[in-house]
Amino acid sequence: MEQRELRRAAAKAFMESLDKLQETLSESETKTEAQPMTAPAMPKQLEEFEQAVADIEQFMQSKGESA
Repeated sequence: MEQRELRRAAAKAFMESLDKLQETLSESETKTEAQPMTAPAMPKQLEEFEQAVADIEQFMQSKGESA
């Protein structure tokens, strides 16, 4: 009989742990969804940076030709 009670208590504790884990995961998913995605802005910034580098290279070449 004592063995059954121990198993029942262990099963109850296990189920409570699973419930707590589920709650934690649900909260984590909600927080992740709430954060804005900034990844699409990165290619635009990269494109602008590459254009700026090209402009600087063109300027440096024109300065070298006129010198």
